[in-house]
Amino acid sequence: MSPGSRKFLSEPAKRKAAKRHPPIRSTRNGAIRNPKTELEAATQRFVDLYDFAPIAYVSFGRAGRIEEANLMAAELLDEPRDRLIGRPFAFYVADLDLFMLHLLSCRTSQRQVKTELQLKTRKGELIPAQLLSTPITSTTRNGALLFQTAIIDLGERKRHEQQLAEQARLLDLSNDAILVRDANDRITYWNKGATKIYGYTWQEALGKVTHNLLKTERSEPLPKIYEKLFRDNYWEGELVHTRRDGKRLTVFSRWVLDRDAQGKRSFILETNNDVTRRKQMEIALQESKKLLEERVRERTRDLRMANKELLDEIARRKGLEGEILEISDREQQRLGQEIHDGLCQHLTAVAFMARSVALRLKNHRVIDAGDIEKIAQLVNDAATDTRNLSRALHRIDVDSAGFITALEDLVDREIWRIPCRLEVKPSFHIEDDVAAGELYRIAREAVINANKHSEAREIVIKLERTRSEMVLRVIDDGVGFSSNPKAKRGLGAHIMGYRARLMGARLEIDSPKRGGTRVSCYLPDRRLQPKERKNNRTQPFPARIVKALATLI
Repeated sequence: MSPGSRKFLSEPAKRKAAKRHPPIRSTRNGAIRNPKTELEAATQRFVDLYDFAPIAYVSFGRAGRIEEANLMAAELLDEPRDRLIGRPFAFYVADLDLFMLHLLSCRTSQRQVKTELQLKTRKGELIPAQLLSTPITSTTRNGALLFQTAIIDLGERKRHEQQLAEQARLLDLSNDAILVRDANDRITYWNKGATKIYGYTWQEALGKVTHNLLKTERSEPLPKIYEKLFRDNYWEGELVHTRRDGKRLTVFSRWVLDRDAQGKRSFILETNNDVTRRKQMEIALQESKKLLEERVRERTRDLRMANKELLDEIARRKGLEGEILEISDREQQRLGQEIHDGLCQHLTAVAFMARSVALRLKNHRVIDAGDIEKIAQLVNDAATDTRNLSRALHRIDVDSAGFITALEDLVDREIWRIPCRLEVKPSFHIEDDVAAGELYRIAREAVINANKHSEAREIVIKLERTRSEMVLRVIDDGVGFSSNPKAKRGLGAHIMGYRARLMGARLEIDSPKRGGTRVSCYLPDRRLQPKERKNNRTQPFPARIVKALATLI
């Protein structure tokens, strides 16, 4: 307690204070200081502290008239201090109603009263301010009650708050989740984008630990993330968060570190962008890419197989075209031989007989009628051979109805050196005209080959039916057929195999145990298949080749 304040105490209080606070004596000369001088010094120090305080102070009475004001108040209100003293404080208040309520609260309360209102300077400039009024007893005003008031300029704070509000408004416009975490990872800011993404309101999120609230899953440990963050002040990566409704989200997160004055962690600004749909699309794209690559590999494999088959088919067709030329030469040879051995001999005999008759007529000799009849018989035989040869060349009109008749005619021809016969089982039945024509040509080719190469004593054509197939067999008892798959087959075997494939059948050529050669053609029974597949056949060769084969064979 200062000596100057003791005069306001009662005598018992003064004696008690004297015992507790003895007079201060000088250490230099041992003299007692002058109380009046110390009081003036203390008062001057108080006046200096009051006048030069960094906060504006005024004191007004019960009526609101300014009794005291420091230099900062004069500067704030832009008014000389001597003009402030004695003026009503309401003169510098823009919100009179608020000030009157503040003054009333000061009169009725013995505690500090706070009020925010607008002040106005002498030039009319408005200043947001806060009044902090405390009742005091003035020693210079004969114990009058004054309200010492601190005027806190809120302009800077208001501007800062407005700036923060503008920043928050801009952050709320973002679709990304933006949040701020303190040093304990507790959320101190939560924008509308975070509410939209995670489903938590800012009231529910504030104060919560981020990792617990969102059940964060990371691709790397949290200490390692913080190590990078403290080193670079920045970190970014993908995290998995869980929404309020339990749905898992993949977010691309960016963290920025804010340090305090000591360089320690203060806040972390976290921005999260929902990339769940993009990740799903990336996964779907990867799966589609894998599926596409697999299909490309399968397609490439199929194309290679198809290309190989095509090359084989091209080679086979080229070989077949050469075989067709060879067959043409062979058929021309055969036809020439048949014409020479059959028709030409008959015509030569007719020529000799006719010349003999002509010489007899020239010599007026008697002509024997038997010679004329013999000439006629020879001509008829030549016509028959010509008709048979022509029918063999142009027999392309074989259908299912005339199939058996055509085979009977085939085995009865006199041109065969080896006897030939036909066996037909009652179960054999064919309705496809195209198949009937191809079967006839296969049988004819087999009989021709047997006559040429088998050296057999007999050739048998058999028609029978198995469980689901019609079977044509041409069997001879000759020298047989090599069973070595590497043995080169003749033109006839290639042509018969082609004709079998043409009608959807399969051809087998083997040698039975008892010897000889057996040509078997197995044709599926069309009656056991759907009707729509009855005539659904592909021709692996061009029509010109098929026509040439039908003409030549």
